[in-house]
Amino acid sequence: MATETTTASLASDAEVPEPRKDSGPSILTVLRYVIPTLIVLGGFAVLTNHAKDPLANTDTYFHLRFGHEFLTGAWSLQHPGSVTTFGTADWVPTQWLPQVVMAQFEEWFGLAGVAWLSGLMYLALAYTIWSVARRYASPIAAAPVTVVAILAASPGLSMRPQVLSYLFILLTTAAWLDTRRDGKARWWLVPLAWVWAMTHGMWPVGIIIGLVALVGLALDRSVARRQWLRLAAIPLGSIVVSALTPVGPRLFAAVLEVNSRGQYFAEWQPPDFRTGNAICVLILLGVVVLRLARSTSVYAWTDLLLLGLAGGWALYTNRTVMVAAVMLVPFAAMAVQAALRDLLPVSRLERSAVLLGGLACLTVLALLVPRTADQPPDTYPEWLSALDEMPAGTVILNDWGQGGYFMWRWPELEFVMNGYGDIFTDNEIARNYQLDATNSGWLRTVEQTGAHYALLKPGSKLTYGLDELEDWQVLHRSADLVLLEAPEDWPNP
Repeated sequence: MATETTTASLASDAEVPEPRKDSGPSILTVLRYVIPTLIVLGGFAVLTNHAKDPLANTDTYFHLRFGHEFLTGAWSLQHPGSVTTFGTADWVPTQWLPQVVMAQFEEWFGLAGVAWLSGLMYLALAYTIWSVARRYASPIAAAPVTVVAILAASPGLSMRPQVLSYLFILLTTAAWLDTRRDGKARWWLVPLAWVWAMTHGMWPVGIIIGLVALVGLALDRSVARRQWLRLAAIPLGSIVVSALTPVGPRLFAAVLEVNSRGQYFAEWQPPDFRTGNAICVLILLGVVVLRLARSTSVYAWTDLLLLGLAGGWALYTNRTVMVAAVMLVPFAAMAVQAALRDLLPVSRLERSAVLLGGLACLTVLALLVPRTADQPPDTYPEWLSALDEMPAGTVILNDWGQGGYFMWRWPELEFVMNGYGDIFTDNEIARNYQLDATNSGWLRTVEQTGAHYALLKPGSKLTYGLDELEDWQVLHRSADLVLLEAPEDWPNP
């Protein structure tokens, strides 16, 4: 078994050399700092350009709708309501804090304010990625790791609370690596867990990281037993405070319910490593594995177990590929740094340049979004205003991909489906899937909804079934949507 004196670590002082003190500025030193900093700022600019666009992710809109329900007091955290009579589950709010913040920004600044908030999250994550990478590597190594990590996490970068989970996962991983090196307890992880439990459903990931790190520390024998017991109080305390949010202990059951419905959602399916972001994760993992293979040292169990955990997340689902990406940042930075001579210190000028560059991006974004993101995307045609004339309570059959936007835009109407699976029972999720894929019995299920209107994607199976097979009339059509009305003899449930 490896001991503290014989075990090398990807995060040890031996593997992360003390920063070299330069005797004075030189062209080489300037290039080592300036070019990588410009690369990082270029990444910030790309994220800013992405954030300035209209809010295209339809999930953003159901978060806004829920946020308004909580903000106005229409719903309570203990007993939230539902946005549709077709979703009757006794569900648990797991993302209510950012939903309320999003809704408040919309009340103050409209959709432009929500778009600016998305940019704030993107840049906060990018800055944290750079800061952690820079902690372990010189600028010339930290910059490419930052860019590749952002690309690896890019499918998850939308106006959704999950972006905050990526940030918290990175902070938690870096904190336990620091504990591996100095043995000190990072008690701030406990209040972070409390905030995380009100922010997004990935909060258990932070606790899992802590438990895995504790096993590694025990195997490494890098801390005394009494100190190890003190460190064990961090994940245990995180579990306790997670039950002390306004939602209460019901939060734990919500985690299991989400997993039981993963088969119906693409983001919970196994990852496809032919996609760009998954390839970027493989690049991050590859440089670490290459460094391990080329080294003759025996590495710390803490590092190896955390790397194994990151690899497990990469293989688990599409959704957790992004978790792996941010967990790999410090390891990839150290692996690239190992090929360099020495670790250049983080200068005040460098940190100020990156921080001020991020603030400048947010300032530019604040000037842009009132003109570029104050309305939903133009994929929603003008004829959708026809829904404004429909009586409250009108049932509209829709595919669940667009349901989030519809229920935000027309809260008085009854849309059958949306992508927020928590509000549906297992049977209702199965019903939605049956309708969307026109599986056996779909026609009878359509009749049972009582819908006499359908708002669907052109070319979908459900659109074809209603239009071509059941003679529903096309009232309006565009490249992205079609509005259909049932024939006069269509049965009522």
